Amino acid sequence: MPLDYRMYDADNHLYEAADAFTRHLPDHRRHDFYWTTDDRGHRHVILAGKVFDYLPNPTFDPIAVAGCLLDVFKGEKSMLEHKNSVYQFEPLADRPEYQQREPRVARMDEQGVEASLVFPTMVSGIEEATGDDVDLTMDLLWSFNRWLEEDWGFAYQDRLFATPVISLADVDESVRMLEWALERGCRAIMVRPSPVPPRTGMRSPADPMFDPFWARCQEAQVLVCGHLSATGYHRYSGDWTGVYEFAPHRPQGPFASIATHARATMDFFTAMVVQGAVTRYPRLRLLSVENGSDWVHWIVERFKVEYQRYPGSFPEEPVGAFERCVWVVPYWEEPIKDLTTYVPVERILAGSDFPHSDGLPEPTQFAKALDEFSDTDVRRIMRDN
Repeated sequence: MPLDYRMYDADNHLYEAADAFTRHLPDHRRHDFYWTTDDRGHRHVILAGKVFDYLPNPTFDPIAVAGCLLDVFKGEKSMLEHKNSVYQFEPLADRPEYQQREPRVARMDEQGVEASLVFPTMVSGIEEATGDDVDLTMDLLWSFNRWLEEDWGFAYQDRLFATPVISLADVDESVRMLEWALERGCRAIMVRPSPVPPRTGMRSPADPMFDPFWARCQEAQVLVCGHLSATGYHRYSGDWTGVYEFAPHRPQGPFASIATHARATMDFFTAMVVQGAVTRYPRLRLLSVENGSDWVHWIVERFKVEYQRYPGSFPEEPVGAFERCVWVVPYWEEPIKDLTTYVPVERILAGSDFPHSDGLPEPTQFAKALDEFSDTDVRRIMRDN
């Protein structure tokens, strides 16, 4: 999509190298995370004594062609009817830009992309898989983030803003990890939009026990990205389906898919607003990434209803707090113009999800979803915001 300016992409991805978690892993953790090969020659990750099946192919080789599911998300094909035709694969060696920063910058030049938030892929399932062992969670994330800084950097050429992944499960370590990342140029971090599993039992991320972390995020003006992750919400749908096992790439049935859709995201931002985190830290910058936007109207309307009935139960007027502190990356296939009824256009960011199979093969194609906006607002969403 030709534009007369270069895009800022709020949702790009990298694919982790094989040593992303092991290069800096402490020696005493070598039996907690390692690779193994089965009798068919397939590679698997063993995490905490179990096969870590968050991804069907953790080697990423072969890799799905970027955007090969585009017709499915356009509504022109279904996975059931065209399962053998929608997925396309290619050798990972043909795509060095997926795992190396210099080729990625060159690819961005070809795509007309000025800069990107760059999120990892496999790490999104780590905290859920290790939630009952906080020390293991933190050791793995320290190892991963050190690899990320070495291979990608946190602000490479002021164009690639790779996001270290931080768990709040140990708030002292979380603050220390954040400080370490900030010292190395970090501009944006990734957190799991879900309840937090500290050693004392599950807590809301808005609990005052996490205030030292949020205070430092506000002071540094780092962008806090609540990116789609394994959140544990299968435990709730399991009460209806009887399927409690976390198996993201095995069919869970339509009930689980519908009932848990965007629930963790809604609950995360509801907690941050109504439990006072963004009131205590009014300059926090929170971004919802790869969660779509169809949940926004529901949460805003509930804010209005509940505040009208029980204003004394809120730390401040919630819609204003949400609009002040939260940015949203909608899916390109959603009715994005409708989103402006509930959030200002200045709080909407374009994100392509490149190079995932369900993303856009060319990030600037996002502009095609903005045909109801003025040129000024298109530029805001595609770049200026």
